[in-house]
Amino acid sequence: MSRQMILWRRLDMPGHDACALHLDAGQWHLQGAAVWRDRRGPARIGYDVICDQDWVARSARLQGNVGGRAISLSIRRGSGGEWRANGDEVPDSHRLADLDLGFTPATNTIPLNRLRPDGGGDSAALWLDDGDWTLKPLHQGYRLAPDGTWCYRSAETDFQTTLTVNRHGFVTDYPGLWTQED
Repeated sequence: MSRQMILWRRLDMPGHDACALHLDAGQWHLQGAAVWRDRRGPARIGYDVICDQDWVARSARLQGNVGGRAISLSIRRGSGGEWRANGDEVPDSHRLADLDLGFTPATNTIPLNRLRPDGGGDSAALWLDDGDWTLKPLHQGYRLAPDGTWCYRSAETDFQTTLTVNRHGFVTDYPGLWTQED
């Protein structure tokens, strides 16, 4: 697979996200940069998420600023299945398969590609809540609809929507939040 790229426009506030997806030495890389006008001021976060060949998230690196706050996170799956952020174990993070970075639709690509052969399923993610910039568990469900869209729900936030996705697993329409730019 050659490098695939997408540009999203944020719909709930001014902003964009540019993301590239490629396979390198048996690992999937999602690399991008999001910029937006956050309620706390201008925001810019660069990210690099690595998954194994089966789309199981392994690590992420984030660097940037939100308002006047510097964001620097190194997130890694530990040998016991726990997640670690900047070396410290994240509570309640054992057996969470995915990473969900709340400021970008890029990380929906992970479970969408892993669950695609089965038509969907449930997933538990380590979620970076961009409301308070903390990591917490998020239980999600993805179901492939007959029209090719994906029905998405998250238990903790009681959120549901229908996602349009391209053949690479990138969300192209996330109603009210993100849309692919032409």
